[in-house]
Amino acid sequence: MDFRPGEVILAPLAGYTHSPFRKLLRRLGADRTWTELVSADMILRKGLSDPLLRFTPEERPLVIQLFGNDPEKIYRAGELVAQELKPDGLDLNLGCSVRKVASRGAGAGLLRDLARLSACAEALVSAGKAHGIPVSAKIRLGWDRDILGKIAERLLAAGVSAIVLHPRLAVEGFSGRARWERIRDLVTLFGREIPVIGNGDVLTWRDIGRLFQETGCHAVMVGRAALKNPWIFEEYHKKQPLPKDVTARAAFALELLEEMGVFFRPETAGKKIKAFLAQLFKGIPGKRTFLPDLLTAPDYRSLTSRLKKLRS
Repeated sequence: MDFRPGEVILAPLAGYTHSPFRKLLRRLGADRTWTELVSADMILRKGLSDPLLRFTPEERPLVIQLFGNDPEKIYRAGELVAQELKPDGLDLNLGCSVRKVASRGAGAGLLRDLARLSACAEALVSAGKAHGIPVSAKIRLGWDRDILGKIAERLLAAGVSAIVLHPRLAVEGFSGRARWERIRDLVTLFGREIPVIGNGDVLTWRDIGRLFQETGCHAVMVGRAALKNPWIFEEYHKKQPLPKDVTARAAFALELLEEMGVFFRPETAGKKIKAFLAQLFKGIPGKRTFLPDLLTAPDYRSLTSRLKKLRS
């Protein structure tokens, strides 16, 4: 996978990193974007019309992330996506530990069955290769014990072009500490063969620099911190903090809402953005004076009006 040295990438976040959000974050300095995880089964049932698969040229370079546990279905879905949508990369999700995904043996559930993991990775690599599209895998250290070396060896044997490591066990979710030293270990073992992308516990723009320095990873992926601070990519590139007061946040939210209103139906946009607003204003002094008003806005028009008032 053709990464420029030092890329900082927007992570896939279910429910948040839809096309309008990715578009704005690219404008704010994200070097590459990843779609939310998309079910291979869903693609084969419904085709490519789902909003999760829609993207604009402004979001490129863009990687479409798939999940599933059936190699044949992953191959067919990956081939369809590669042929028709022509993303800049495909990614196999091996890190999602949410019960409805993992309990079906998909996402991080595949970390419990390395033979099937290999078969799924080989299938997606084969689908991508037929259309000149590289394939990566986003992983954790293991399900309930650290087997990073075994996982990485199987992925390299399958032909993946990059590995994204969130260095926690699947059973840990987001609890505890991301073990950055394991990213460093992966770089030491396999970094000459494929790019290693570090992910986990990046809270500020300074953490991005620390993760590069402490691990030697080729790129850093930023997830939840981008919801609270969409400017984190620009801050890292400029090596300085940027104004993020209530006015600036309201202006960003308003721009995002307007983009979402075009991409989705306006009323859908008004509902979908509220989870993001709770993240964007989390920890901001005085939020109790305005956030409940935003979250209880009855429709798109009233939410737009309230954000404009907050922005002024």
